[in-house]
Amino acid sequence: MFDSYSVRIDLPATGNKIKELRYARNYTVSQLAEILHSSENTIFKWQRGECLPTLDNLLVLSMIFETPMDDIIQREGRGDEPLLPFCLKL
Repeated sequence: MFDSYSVRIDLPATGNKIKELRYARNYTVSQLAEILHSSENTIFKWQRGECLPTLDNLLVLSMIFETPMDDIIQREGRGDEPLLPFCLKL
């Protein structure tokens, strides 16, 4: 199917994107943590680029922010090809 597919995710840029989207929707860290059934500390870790949200949290973030997961996850050397080799319809 696919020969090889490797992605280097830019954690700080992804964290900044999550923060930017959160600000654009006027969510506090506390509100976002409540929606995701997570802790404020976890949201702060994402925003600082210390770790990534789980796939299920990325899906919820995508729905909350009304943006594809591909736009939330930032990667090094981003080209024209999508992050995921398939398209998810929400």
